[in-house]
Amino acid sequence: MTKWVEPGAAEYDERREVFNAMVTTRPRLIAACEGPADVREALERAAHDLLPVAVRSGGHSVAGQSSNDDGLVIDVRPMKAIDIDVAARRARVGGGCTWAEFDAAAQEFGLATTGGQVSTTGVCGLTLGGGSGWLERQHGLSCDNLLAVEVVTADGRQVRADDTQHQDLLWASKGGGGNFGVVTALEFQLHPVGPVILGGLMAWPAARGPEVSRAFRDWADDAPEELGTGLVMLTGPPEEFIPQHLQGQPLIAVAVCWNGDEATGADVVQVMRELSPEVDLVAPMPYAALQSMLDDPPGFRQYWSADYHDVFPDDALEVFLDAGAHRASPMTQHLLLPWGARWRAWRLTPHR
Repeated sequence: MTKWVEPGAAEYDERREVFNAMVTTRPRLIAACEGPADVREALERAAHDLLPVAVRSGGHSVAGQSSNDDGLVIDVRPMKAIDIDVAARRARVGGGCTWAEFDAAAQEFGLATTGGQVSTTGVCGLTLGGGSGWLERQHGLSCDNLLAVEVVTADGRQVRADDTQHQDLLWASKGGGGNFGVVTALEFQLHPVGPVILGGLMAWPAARGPEVSRAFRDWADDAPEELGTGLVMLTGPPEEFIPQHLQGQPLIAVAVCWNGDEATGADVVQVMRELSPEVDLVAPMPYAALQSMLDDPPGFRQYWSADYHDVFPDDALEVFLDAGAHRASPMTQHLLLPWGARWRAWRLTPHR
């Protein structure tokens, strides 16, 4: 049954708040939907009242597409059912699930599919936008593993799109964004992953940047597909695993996710270990823990940007390092992620 939440209601602010604190929109009405029938009712209400519609799942759209001003927000977070078919290695996931919830359910059986590097992100929004994650070099993007979607269209029809029906809608949902209806459930192909993988972080003082970045670029470019990795420029956090003299200082770090034979992974990682990192946290760890390693809490003012490159020569590395040395905030992170035959340079800037 649809739960209608209006301004002034006790839970209105909790329902309208999204991950990026710079997004302060105030919808006229929020519909908390428990199933497709509720979504259809919400769309009928929006059409009757001539209200613009936004769909909110994880709420991680930094651009603010999870909400709107003076419109209707369809909140699908109550739809959290997860069904794992171990024999077929398939999962049916409710449109309101986060990757943390999905990973926890699948990892009970040593299974997973490519998910985002932040576990609080919504499964639905990330997948409809493509879906990058640590497993992408081995198993493709999230959308590459999407087998079916269940959608309520703008005219209220409940549609299932898979390889036998509405194939064009399934194709469009694989990275085409949330423009084709309200997704209430998704089905994924699963793969053997973990539950323990070789993962973690290695870090050096930023002054080692030229040496470390070039070694990383050459290493990641030729690495086996079992390796998911990224180069990160960040400020040393005040955590016990960071030596005191590196806390609050600019660092260059390498994140590692190896989904394969542990001994082989140790040999692969040894290339970067030979550069004597001052922080070396790469060890056997639960895959689900790695998935939450980069999590930020909500409430920060977020700005993100990204560039995509076919190659990343030394000149590009110099630009990347210079940008990391002149970050807008100590909380800013610059990431360089290998996408198989391409590279993604990503900047994340959260502010209080």
